[in-house]
Amino acid sequence: MSEMRFCPDCGAQIIPNDRFCGECGFDITSSMKQPVVNQPTVDPVAGSGNSTQNQTDSYQSPTIQTAPTAIPYQAQVNPAAGNKNAIIILVAILAVVFLGGAGLYWWLAKGEGDPRSASSPAPNQTGVQTTPAAQQPAAKIDLSRASAYLPEPGLKVNYFANYPDGTSGPIEHYTARVVPNESVRVSDVDIVNENGEEFGYGTHYVERADGTYMIYDSVPMEIEPLLKNNLINGLTWSYDTEYGSVVWTVMDMGVTLNLGFTKLDNCLLVEEDNQAVGIKKYIYFAPGVGRVLERSPGGEDLLTTTALSRIDQAQASQMVIRWSPNYETIKDDRTQG
Repeated sequence: MSEMRFCPDCGAQIIPNDRFCGECGFDITSSMKQPVVNQPTVDPVAGSGNSTQNQTDSYQSPTIQTAPTAIPYQAQVNPAAGNKNAIIILVAILAVVFLGGAGLYWWLAKGEGDPRSASSPAPNQTGVQTTPAAQQPAAKIDLSRASAYLPEPGLKVNYFANYPDGTSGPIEHYTARVVPNESVRVSDVDIVNENGEEFGYGTHYVERADGTYMIYDSVPMEIEPLLKNNLINGLTWSYDTEYGSVVWTVMDMGVTLNLGFTKLDNCLLVEEDNQAVGIKKYIYFAPGVGRVLERSPGGEDLLTTTALSRIDQAQASQMVIRWSPNYETIKDDRTQG
C-alpha cells in the first residue's frame, strides 16, 4: 500500500491516489490545485511521472511539513544593530560602576581631607559638637612669666609648717577670686590654729607689666614684689623696707618636685634673702599652684605641702572672704610700693 496522507479539511487519513476523503468527501485533487501557504516551490524539472503524481507528491502531511522552526529573538536582530546595542549597554554599566566608585571614594576621602575631622567628633544627640578632654590641646604655659606660678582659684592646700621659734603645726590654704578689681588676679588665705583658736591671714596677688606683686589684706596700702617676668637662672630683684632689704634670686627652673603624694613638674626655685631679719630660705613655686615648699639653707623643711585638691569655688571664696575684711577695697594702686 502506498504512503498514507491526511485530509486537509478534516484531518482524516486517506489513501494516496484517492480523489475524495472517505470521511468528509473533500475533493483532494481540487485542493492540490490551490496554492498552499508555506508550501515549498516544486522543482519544474522533477523526475518522470505524470503531472498528477507530481502534484500530489508536492503536498506533504502536516506532521511532516511543519512551519519553519522559529528563530530565537536574538538571532533575528541585525548583527550590526546588536553589536551597537551591546556596546551601549556595556558603556552604561561601566559608567554606573565608575560613578558609584567615584562617589564612594569622595565620601570616604571627605573626612580625611577635612582639616577639622581629625579634631572634631561627630555631633552628639543634642547636635552640639564636643571634643573629649583628652583630645583638647593643653594650653602652653610661658614659664618665664611670673603669672604662671600664681595659684588658680578653687584650690585647697594643706601645709605643715615649722616656725623659727621652734613651734610647728598644720595650715589650711584656700584660693579664690573675690576682689572686684580686675588687676587682682587671685586671693588666698592661710588658716592656722593656735591654742584651739583659728586665725586667718589673707593675701591678694596683682599682675603688673614687670611681674606679680602681693598685698596683705591687713595692710592694704602696701604692696611688694613676688616674682618678676623674664625669669631665668640668676635673675635677681629686691624690695627695700625701713628695716632692710629683701633680695630674691632665681636658682633653678623646670624642677620636678616629689612631695610624696604627688609629683609637680616645671617648678621654680627661688632664694629669698631677708636681710632685715637675717633669715634666708629657698622657695619652690609650682605652675598654677603657687608656693608648695620652703626649705632652710641647711635642708630643713620649713613649709611642706601635704595635700592638694580642688574644691567648689564658692566654698573657697567664703573661706577667703571670712579672713579678708578688706577684700572689696583691694586694688593695684600704683602709688603703693
